[in-house]
Parts: sequence; structure tokens; C-alpha cells
Amino acid sequence: MTILNKAADMVVLSVLWCLCSLPVLTLGASSSALYHTIIKVIRQNRGYAFATFKDAFKSNLKQSVPFTALLILLYALFGITCYVCWQKPDSLIASMYVFFSIFSILVCLCIQIHGFALLGRFHLKRQELFTLIVRLSFGHLFKNFLLLCILVFAVELAIYYPPLLFIVPAGFFYLSSYLQEPMFKKHINYQDDEDISEV
Repeated sequence: MTILNKAADMVVLSVLWCLCSLPVLTLGASSSALYHTIIKVIRQNRGYAFATFKDAFKSNLKQSVPFTALLILLYALFGITCYVCWQKPDSLIASMYVFFSIFSILVCLCIQIHGFALLGRFHLKRQELFTLIVRLSFGHLFKNFLLLCILVFAVELAIYYPPLLFIVPAGFFYLSSYLQEPMFKKHINYQDDEDISEV
């Protein structure tokens, strides 16, 4: 019954994440809320999935929208640069721009994964958030590689098997939390069962 309840909660959370991410600019708030709910409800057995997600979404909306907008702008910039330069395979400079753009997109993905998780997990000032994101994105290369692999696998599943959208988002954040929580503990002093408002 416990396994079935958690599976049902993860389906509910995945649906909520999909619905709340539709405006695109709210992707950060929905991702932060999902990570927070995965930790609190699925892993710590505290509270209810819908109510926890709703409260976390509201509390993270204002702070996450500018962050999400900046990421979208960077993805568009590097994506367009990569596409334009890809049309010139004979140019060394264009090839360098392609490599730089792909590398920058991967870095942005790491920033996105850690940034949204930190926003959902802790109350941090902008400078603290920026410092932690930099440390997490460049100080744990192997774990970041694993996170990116999990992300790519999750996206592939969602694209080729659309019904899995009902479980893939929550599944990704659940798996990523086992990599990210130990990373967070190296930089932030907190207890496993601390609530977001107590950090």
C-alpha cells in the first residue's frame, strides 16, 4: 500500500508539474515545487502531495520567474549561435562557436537543475544562491554528468513514450535528489528532516 500510495503521489505530482509548466516562465516555480515535494512527501513522508506542491509553487513563483526568463534567454542565444555556425562546417571559428555553444548549454542545464532545486529546498539570498550554483555546477563534475545523463534519458522517454509524462517528471526529480542532497550537505549545514521554512 505504501508503494502504491507513493506511486499515485508521483503521478499526481508529474501531472501538476506539466500543467504548471505550460506558461514556460513558470517552469522554475513548478520544478522547485516538485523537488521540494519529492523531498518532503515522497522521501520524508511528511504532508500531502497536492497541498505541499501548491504551497511551494506559490512561495517560489516570484523568485523563480526572473531566473527562468534568464535561462530561456541563454538557451535561445546559444541555440541560435549553434544552429547558425553549424551551417558552416568548413570554418574553424564556426566550429569553435558550435563547441562553445554546446558546452554553454550543458552548463546552463546544470545551473537549471541545481538552481531550481535550491530554490525549492532552501530560503537563500541572491548572492548565496549564485555562489552555491557555481560551486555545485563546477565542483561536482562526475555527479553533474550523471544528472545530465538522467535528464537526457527522462526526456527521451517522454518524447518516445508520451504516456510516461505521467511519471517521468517526478521520477527524474526523485532520482536526482539522491545525487543532489549529498552535494547540498557539503555546502549547506542542515538536517535531513528540516522543513524549508526552518533552513
